[in-house]
Amino acid sequence: DGLMEAAGFKMGPFKLMDLIGLDINYSVSNIVWESLGKPARLQPAHLQKEKVSNGDLGKKTGKGFYTY
Repeated sequence: DGLMEAAGFKMGPFKLMDLIGLDINYSVSNIVWESLGKPARLQPAHLQKEKVSNGDLGKKTGKGFYTY
C-alpha cells in the first residue's frame, strides 16, 4: 500500500479492500472469476477466503488486512 500511496494513489489495494469489505470484495471476485470461465490467473486468493471465514471483514469489523 505504501508504494501505491507514494506513487500518488489515495490508497493501496489492501486498504481499499478493507474499506469496501473483504466479504464484498471476495464475493465480487468470485462472480467475475466464475463468469469468465474460472481462469487460473483470476482465481480469488486463498487469503481472502480465510479472512472472510474468520470474520476479518475490514474496517466494518475492526480487522482485515489492517487493524482499526
